[in-house]
Amino acid sequence: MSFYKHLFENDPTLKMRTKNVGVLSKQDALKLCVVGPVARGSGINMDVRKDDPYAAYDEIPFNMVTYSEGDSWARLMVRLDEISESINIIDYALDHLQGGPYRVRVPRIVPSGEAISRVEAPRGELFYYVKSNGTAYPERVKVRTPTFANILSFVQIAEGGNVADVPASFASLDPCFSCTDR
Repeated sequence: MSFYKHLFENDPTLKMRTKNVGVLSKQDALKLCVVGPVARGSGINMDVRKDDPYAAYDEIPFNMVTYSEGDSWARLMVRLDEISESINIIDYALDHLQGGPYRVRVPRIVPSGEAISRVEAPRGELFYYVKSNGTAYPERVKVRTPTFANILSFVQIAEGGNVADVPASFASLDPCFSCTDR
């Protein structure tokens, strides 16, 4: 991993194409409600695993990676550093894994009611809302993907930039269009 970190940090072409390109200030990131690496690349300390821990994240030590530059390079570096953090999380979890069943049977019929859940996906906060009417099929399911939250920031980061910077700026948001096609 350190080979790639060194390569990305020191490659002159990569730096030229991403440093000070597609800048999203911390204030604009907060105003636009971006999530995940896009937010953390603008210096916002926000990660559902730390802010609202689920599963075993309250028991697993890990660092929240942030960069304050807010440019395409910072978003790239957040993602690169998060790979190392993810490896550390997996190593810690495996070393502290408790014995017991690894599979849980759940009832086919879900009681009536509503539930919401947030998780930190690779692109940022993934939000689910499910409403059950007491049958085997949900009455309503709503998913808000990180791409949906982050894509609006493209207008801000592209403004005043060069046409040649559009691909790097847009790719730095790591959009997934199939996720937003709902």
